[in-house]
Amino acid sequence: MRELEEEDIDKGLLKALEHLSDMGGLTSKEARKIFAKIKKSNSSHVLVAVVDGGRIAGVTTLLVEQKFIHRGGLVGHIEDVAVGQDFEGQGVGSALVRAGIGKAKELGCYKVILDCKPELVGFYERMGFRKHEIAMRIDISRA
Repeated sequence: MRELEEEDIDKGLLKALEHLSDMGGLTSKEARKIFAKIKKSNSSHVLVAVVDGGRIAGVTTLLVEQKFIHRGGLVGHIEDVAVGQDFEGQGVGSALVRAGIGKAKELGCYKVILDCKPELVGFYERMGFRKHEIAMRIDISRA
């Protein structure tokens, strides 16, 4: 487990993310531009699971939010846990989530939260998460 590097984009990163969601035809060149923006941010940490030969088996993002409450405490948000189809059932997802929690602890977060699909609740509960409140969403169209 380590933070994403630019060369990872062509080593399976996009393929792992395709298993999570429609990538809308995102090209390697476009992904590199997005990566450059992410690297400028101190609040986004993209973590990757690297296997044999440097292939990317999975990816997740830890977003760190500065709060006013808790005396300016930090909250970690784990997002987009994605494991490549060839690596499912091998503990990659769990390792990614543990890495995200570890990074959040390292950065001084007082809690880590995430949203998930109902069918994944058991997976996250086995990792120590608990149901708390309700997530809501509104999609904003891009004009």
